[in-house]
Amino acid sequence: MTRLTRIGIIGCGSHAVQNLYPCFRLAVHNPPEILGAAIGDLAEGGAIGDLVACCDIDEERATRCARDFGIPRVYTDHRQMLEQEDLDGVIVAMHPRIQPAVAIDCLEAGLDVFVEKPPAQTVEDCIALQEAARKADRNVMVGFMKRFSEPYQRALAIAQRPEFGSLTAYEGRWTFGEYPPRSVYDFLNGFGCHHLDLARFFGGDVKWVMAARASQMPGDTREWTPSALELPVVGSAWRDMSALVEGREPLQEEAWACLVGFESGAIGTLQLNCLERLNERVVLTGHRSVVFVDGWRRVTAWVDGADTPEVWEPSDQLPLDALDPRHLHGFAGEIRHFVECVRDRRRPDVTIDDGLAAIRFELAIKRSVAENRPVDV
Repeated sequence: MTRLTRIGIIGCGSHAVQNLYPCFRLAVHNPPEILGAAIGDLAEGGAIGDLVACCDIDEERATRCARDFGIPRVYTDHRQMLEQEDLDGVIVAMHPRIQPAVAIDCLEAGLDVFVEKPPAQTVEDCIALQEAARKADRNVMVGFMKRFSEPYQRALAIAQRPEFGSLTAYEGRWTFGEYPPRSVYDFLNGFGCHHLDLARFFGGDVKWVMAARASQMPGDTREWTPSALELPVVGSAWRDMSALVEGREPLQEEAWACLVGFESGAIGTLQLNCLERLNERVVLTGHRSVVFVDGWRRVTAWVDGADTPEVWEPSDQLPLDALDPRHLHGFAGEIRHFVECVRDRRRPDVTIDDGLAAIRFELAIKRSVAENRPVDV
C-alpha cells in the first residue's frame, strides 16, 4: 500500500476547527466526486493523506479537537511535535503576528508548510518566511481559499475564453458587519487581504493604486497602525484577544475605496468595508463581455455574441459531502491541493510570493491614503 502523506496541524482555533480540520474528511481521506465541478476531480485515487497530530498552546482545546476529528496525538509545543512525529507537511493556522516564526520552525525541520492568510502582518516577516523556504528548499502555500472556490474558478474559466476578450476592468466589493479592534486584527490585513489577492488572481500583478478611507470609529484619526501590539496572542485571537481589549478600544468601522492599475493595462476598483452586513461581489469585464459573481455564489455571464446569459449556482439542497459549503468556498480544494503538492514535491499554485504581494498591495493602499496620491506597488 502506498504510504499516505502525513500532515500535522498547529492551531486549534475557531477558523481551523470550522473550516480546515473538516476538509481532511471532505477532500483528503475519502473525497466524494464533485459533479460538474470546475475545481477538478477530487475523487481521484481516494485517500491521499492522513492527519496524524494537532497542536495548540491550549491543551483542552487541542484535546477536544483531536477527539472531534479522530487525531491520534496531541501536543501543546509545536517543536515537540516536529521532533517526535514523522511528518511530510504542516498546516499552520495562527495569528499573523506569531505565524511566521512557527512556520519557519517547520521549514527548518524540512517540511512543506501551509500558512493561513495573511501569512504575516509585515513585509519583513513575510520576506523572512520566503527566505526560510528558499534556504530549506521547501514550499510555503498561503490559504487564499477563494482562488479554489467554484464560483470564482468558473468565472475565471469564462473570462479566459477567446470570445470574452482580454480583461479590461475589474470590480471587487467585500463587506463585513462588525470587525474586532485593530489590536486584535487589522481589517485590511486580516480580512481585506482576501480581495487584494483575488484582484491579482483575476487581473495579474498590480502596478499602482489610488485609495481613500472613511471611518465611523469614535475618535478615529488618520493613524491606523496597530496600537496595542504588546497584547499577548492567547488561543483563538478573534475570541480571546477581543475579550482582552473589550472596552479599551473601539471595533473597526471603516471603508476603503481603491482605484487599481494592473500591469496588463486593465483597471479595477475595490471597495472593502466593515460597516454593513457580510456581502461580496466580483465583476470581470472583457470586450463586449462581462461575468458577475454575486454573493460568492451565483455566476452570470454575458459573452459577446450570445443572446442569453449563462447562469450557474450550486444545487446544494441535498445534504451531500460534495455539496458542503467548504467545497463551494474553496477550503476543501486548498487543503487537497496542499496535500497533493506535498506528496508530489511540487510548487503550489498560490505561494508565499502571493502572500508577500498582497501585503505590499495593502501597504501601498495605506500609503496612498496617508499621502493622498497614487502609489506604485
